[in-house]
Amino acid sequence: MLTNYFIMIQTLFHTSENENSYIFDDQSRLSMLIHPELIKASEKSVDNESYYSKKYEYLKKYGFFGTPKLANIDIISESMVKESIIQTKQIVFEVTDSCNLRCTYCAYGELYEGFDTRNQKNINVDYAIKLLKYVFGLKYKNKNNKLNIGFYGGEPLLNIKFIKQIVRLVNQYKQEKELDVSYTMTTNATLIHKCIPFLVENKFRLLISLDGNAKNHSYRSFSNNKNSFEKVIENIDFIQNEYREYFEQNVNFNAVLHNRNSVKEIYEFIYSRYHKIPRISELTFDGLNPSKKAIHDKIFHSKRKSEYEYQKEESNLLPVVELSIFQELSDFLKYNSVNFYLSNIADVWHGVEKYVPTSTCLPFQRKILLTTRGKLLACEKISYNKFALGEVGKEVKIDISEIVNKYNLYYNYMIKHCQNCYEYRFCGVCLFRMKNFDKLGSEDFVCDRFQDYSDFKNKLYHLFSFIEKYPANYSQIIENTILE
Repeated sequence: MLTNYFIMIQTLFHTSENENSYIFDDQSRLSMLIHPELIKASEKSVDNESYYSKKYEYLKKYGFFGTPKLANIDIISESMVKESIIQTKQIVFEVTDSCNLRCTYCAYGELYEGFDTRNQKNINVDYAIKLLKYVFGLKYKNKNNKLNIGFYGGEPLLNIKFIKQIVRLVNQYKQEKELDVSYTMTTNATLIHKCIPFLVENKFRLLISLDGNAKNHSYRSFSNNKNSFEKVIENIDFIQNEYREYFEQNVNFNAVLHNRNSVKEIYEFIYSRYHKIPRISELTFDGLNPSKKAIHDKIFHSKRKSEYEYQKEESNLLPVVELSIFQELSDFLKYNSVNFYLSNIADVWHGVEKYVPTSTCLPFQRKILLTTRGKLLACEKISYNKFALGEVGKEVKIDISEIVNKYNLYYNYMIKHCQNCYEYRFCGVCLFRMKNFDKLGSEDFVCDRFQDYSDFKNKLYHLFSFIEKYPANYSQIIENTILE
């Protein structure tokens, strides 16, 4: 409800599944294990011990339990966008909009709207080269020499000619400009047997789409409705057997969760066969075609629910896999705990922190996507029709002023929500993938990820219960994420 948006952020108490008591203070980013008597002291209970009354007053003196505050939310500037373009980590090419599979839940299929019509179109080579020269020039001038080149589709291997052209050109550029370039590709792996030596030679990191066993994978079919599973497995096995070191270092998997598989089945099939932990994603609601909602709802399977069922089985794989709560804990420790300051000394020094609404990437901060239609986007997961940020034709056109105005218009709508949300530091939600983005700015808009006092308290309950149950995961996050 909208009334939630006017509850300002304050220090809170919470418990865990083991009934341990904790305190969390947003301003200091401090979480502490406490005695329950401290909670009584804060409530001015008549039977509390004087020691805890003094401890409560001490904490209050040093900033805990102060006047509830609004989060310090900011907007973006032209200089921030320019710097994002210069520092971008990846250029992604939509190599082709063609695909040799007809996956039932495809983001470019009948279940969804908002993308450019698929018409067997390949990317324009000249446009791709112009974009490369544009970004390479910025990288060279600013001495930021790391860049990843990604290939996406459709099925990118249907246009292997383009991929080879770009790799040949980039390999020349990176020597001249002294750039550190790597290559990635997302593929369904049905055609990969034709070009493995090329991919191995250029050290491509591959993200292969695999939903589990034959039944789990059955939504990924050829145009004749034949399951692609056997061909995919044949090709993956070939890579593993013939290029074992390459496979171990460069091949990973992506699975889509639906009503024909589960988190358990996906993890256990892929890990037992290939000793890899796959990424698992739900079907998206973004751009859902209203007339296909019933089909979507039938296929949809909640990742959180499936993970919960998996956790109850006490599988030997659980300490290895990264469940959603593991990622949530990583984000909490990185942004909402004192560990934040270990990798953000500047914030400690200057003492001023400002946050852009939501966790939407700054324009081109992570990647620049060039589509087959010559559009430039910040991501392949958002609407091509609504959120293009530029184009490539005779030249690369990026109107930074227009981008800033557009983003800040959206952000100004979000500020009143984000300022009162306990997840304002890192909510994990992209503005452009919100279920009701079209209502942004109206009285009907409600952020489905908004966290008020009780929501955040419930989240902390689950996070700290997880820490208590799997303390090794806490250490792993600190060592590999916070202290990396």
